[in-house]
Amino acid sequence: MKITYNEAEKCVEIKDGLKNHFLLMKALMILNLANSILNLSDVRMDNFRFINLVWAILGAISILVLYNFIIKKTAAEKLPIDQIKGLNERSFMGRKKYFIELKNGKRRDLLEVKSESEFKELKRMFIKIGIQL
Repeated sequence: MKITYNEAEKCVEIKDGLKNHFLLMKALMILNLANSILNLSDVRMDNFRFINLVWAILGAISILVLYNFIIKKTAAEKLPIDQIKGLNERSFMGRKKYFIELKNGKRRDLLEVKSESEFKELKRMFIKIGIQL
């Protein structure tokens, strides 16, 4: 687990490479959205085909994914403790995923926390530094 508390800056530092992953995903979704807009730019309703429907669906999915990455999630590596609301978990298809919930409504996924024991250790660290869970 690469999650530490920096006492000098009063922040939690997470080193898991999520920032690079988010940058790559955002770039791919923007490219996908631009491609779908270009493919749909000269289509008339009387000439609407199945492939145009596919491009419209891909564009809509790209918009939803971009909304999720920009508005709902964060990839910050340093989280000030006064911005942290709590530590949560969710179960998706039988696997538990852990995340930090921030006061501004965003979530920071914890990719390095894979087991219940690591989650309990992280909870102890948060309680020790004064974050109410």
